[in-house]
Amino acid sequence: MKVVLANNLGFCKGVEKALEKADKVCAEVGGKRRIYFYGEIVHNTLVTDAFTKRGAVMIKSPQEIDEPGIVIIRAHGVSDEERREIIDKGNEIVDCTCPVVLKGQRLVRESMLPVIVIGYKGHSEVNSLEGSTEKEVRVVSSISDLDNVSPGKYRGVVQTTFSNPLLNKIIEKGEEKGIEIELVNTICKASVVRRKCVENLSKSVDAIVVVGSKGSANTRELVETAQRMGTPSYLVENINSIPTEVFSYNIIGLTAGASTPCSQYLKVMERLERI
Repeated sequence: MKVVLANNLGFCKGVEKALEKADKVCAEVGGKRRIYFYGEIVHNTLVTDAFTKRGAVMIKSPQEIDEPGIVIIRAHGVSDEERREIIDKGNEIVDCTCPVVLKGQRLVRESMLPVIVIGYKGHSEVNSLEGSTEKEVRVVSSISDLDNVSPGKYRGVVQTTFSNPLLNKIIEKGEEKGIEIELVNTICKASVVRRKCVENLSKSVDAIVVVGSKGSANTRELVETAQRMGTPSYLVENINSIPTEVFSYNIIGLTAGASTPCSQYLKVMERLERI
């Protein structure tokens, strides 16, 4: 079996910086103070497990903090209220929020218009954008969600890993309904580049394997990008989760989500190349 790597894959700059900062804190603090991770720093089980093995505690709310320590904020950010609660409990914050997410939060916070966040409901980044203002924020994840939005003018902020084709459809349908969205497209450039690479790769391979975690929106979007190109695609987390039908192809294109470590996708590549 021949395996062709995408030109751009794996960690983006934002993830690299977040992990470098978190690694530095764990190395310098050691067991001297309690270290908390507020949510998964990135959506990847291997990365999360590596930090818990070093003694870090994963939490989902400020209420889970049993003694003051250092709280590392995930790359997808937290709401303003959560940030205040963390500080009020006597903790020091190490902010690993992606700069593009911080930009989105600022746009929501400073908007003079009503805000529409275009993103996947319930995603941690979308929750952090919603929580960047006390004003009402409408979350639109699909075209049907526009039925709950009144005609008018809105500031639009986009989740960094949202689908470009779906975004365009939402904007187009909104215009038909009299919903004018003053859009600030904050889809991560690294995500756009990786999707474009998948589109190009799909033209010359039999199938695409995307390495990463199912909880990662940008990883799932890579799978869907290949599918839109008409190429069979598979999300694989590790060598034990490779579907047997993958082994029936002659040429496999391989890529990885922006939160996938190099070691993770190289192991999958080596397994495929042995076939």
